[in-house]
Amino acid sequence: MREQMWTNVGVAKRERVASVEVEVEGRWDALALSELLIPYHSFLVQHDRQRWVVHARTPGHHGESLDDALATVEDWLTERGLEESVCRVGGRLHQPGDRGRSDVAEFAHPYRGKTAR
Repeated sequence: MREQMWTNVGVAKRERVASVEVEVEGRWDALALSELLIPYHSFLVQHDRQRWVVHARTPGHHGESLDDALATVEDWLTERGLEESVCRVGGRLHQPGDRGRSDVAEFAHPYRGKTAR
C-alpha cells in the first residue's frame, strides 16, 4: 500500500493506494466479480484454463475506499459460496473482517485457511 497526495487550490488530501487481488475458479465468476469492481479499475488475469485473478485498486474512480472494495469482495464471495477464495491486499493475504484496520495490508491470513498458490 502506498499513499498519494492530491492538491487542489492549496488543500492537500492524502489517499491510501492499495491493490486488491482475488483468486477465482472459472471465467464466469471472474467476470462477475470484475464487473462489481469496475469502480476500482478492475481487470482480469487468466493463469490457467480455470484459474483467474481479479485485480482492482483503491481509491476507486469516485474516491471509493479500500474498506468499500473489501466489503464488495467479501459480500460477493459469501453470496456465491466462494469463501475458500484467496484475497490479497497490497500483495499480502487478507482475512475477512480485517476491514477498517489501518494495518490491513500487514495481515497474512487466507480465507478459511486455504493456502495461496
